[in-house]
Amino acid sequence: MVLKLRWPVLGLGILLGLGINVAEAQVQATVVLKSGERHTGRNLGYRMDAREVSVRTSQNEEPRINVNQVDYVDFGGTADRPTSLSGSQEAVVLRDGTVLRGQVIQLGHMNPADESTDYLVTIRTEGGEERRLPVKQVGRVYFAGGGGGAAAGGSTKGEAQLDAATGDGIVVSARQQWTPTGLTVRKGDQLSFQTTGQVQLSEDSKDVAGSAGSLAQRKAERAPLPGNLAGALIGRIGNGEPFPIGDQRSVAMPGTGQLFLGINDDELGDNRGEFRVKVSRPGRR
Repeated sequence: MVLKLRWPVLGLGILLGLGINVAEAQVQATVVLKSGERHTGRNLGYRMDAREVSVRTSQNEEPRINVNQVDYVDFGGTADRPTSLSGSQEAVVLRDGTVLRGQVIQLGHMNPADESTDYLVTIRTEGGEERRLPVKQVGRVYFAGGGGGAAAGGSTKGEAQLDAATGDGIVVSARQQWTPTGLTVRKGDQLSFQTTGQVQLSEDSKDVAGSAGSLAQRKAERAPLPGNLAGALIGRIGNGEPFPIGDQRSVAMPGTGQLFLGINDDELGDNRGEFRVKVSRPGRR
């Protein structure tokens, strides 16, 4: 979903009157979505914890775009360079062609309230180093699941090749919120879980999750557990509160009653795939 915010119009004279360096304040970029749609504007902002990219496309409009819809951000100054990313990997491509892979932390001015401060692109590299790069050094920023598909004119819409759910166990469909297991548990029981399979969480073929959750590390704000990764395996005892299971091999039951299993997602109608979950108590077969 793309949300639009309306801002009061600030004229050039006001900016100059405030002492803002207009050349530095107006950092221009193009946000390229996985659908191929483009939003060009100034003063683009992103923070990893918010998972939204904002860009001021006019003096009174600033769309806010869920980062899972974004393929890459183009700051210009670089040739179109294919960037192969896997899982939750993201990348910054510098104007000299250097590729830094890792996790994009933030895009924006050092002081968000002061557009005259330096605009930086911050990435935590795979080696754990946090790099804060002046925007003049940056050509493109690729987000998880990106890598230039939209730039090549392609779309990620379609069906992903999912890992099959194999073996014995309870079938947990991606299109059903809660699946009864038929198992009655007591509070404190320690249960073992073995899960196979993957699920697709939308029409986007890159929006895939294993039992631990979204491979792109995204969350779903209206899911049963909005603070956990979308698509993860979750549980519930009777009508109690949901709890995370994910890829944990052993989980203590938080209540007494029948165990239900489910998918941590807020929109189930466009999902596909399933998990197959083998549940057992230690010492029992």
